[in-house]
Amino acid sequence: MDYIALIQRTLDYIDEHILEKITVEELANKAGFSTYHYYKVFNSFVGIPVM
Repeated sequence: MDYIALIQRTLDYIDEHILEKITVEELANKAGFSTYHYYKVFNSFVGIPVM
């Protein structure tokens, strides 16, 4: 599984929808992860918590 590409997909989504309210559940869904797993993977690859 290419975690970097999946996290990048969600970062791109954030950039494209920066003025909208975005939930972690929505981002996790875009990446295909559970919310819990998305929190862990995002923090691991980006170095900051998703929220």
